[in-house]
Amino acid sequence: MCGCVTLSPAGAHVSVYRAPLDAPPALRSLPEGCRRLSAKPPISMPELDLEGQKEPFRVERNETGEAGGNVLLVLTQVTRPRQDFECPASSPITDCPPSFGAWYRVVFESYACTPDALHTLSSVTPSSQLHQ
Repeated sequence: MCGCVTLSPAGAHVSVYRAPLDAPPALRSLPEGCRRLSAKPPISMPELDLEGQKEPFRVERNETGEAGGNVLLVLTQVTRPRQDFECPASSPITDCPPSFGAWYRVVFESYACTPDALHTLSSVTPSSQLHQ
């Protein structure tokens, strides 16, 4: 059985941004003009799934696009740091097989943003931190 999910046409128009889940709300919020459509309950994800794939959020992007959204906010918080001494935190997780790396608490939030809000977000690289 194949676990591959392709990106739908609607999902392809969804930009992904990441922010720390444990940051104050003002530092992980989207600009005015973005309306939250949905938020999924927190899940646990290994670093390998977050960082070791080319497009780890295909399912969530598709769901956001199908709901009429254009932005997916991925909030993450480390719940267990890397514990493999042969895989230091400075190494990419993809260089550390068969380690799963650190574990994260992850929340997905879907938004519909106006063109002005998207322009504001354009100063932030998609899939990067909102506030550094």
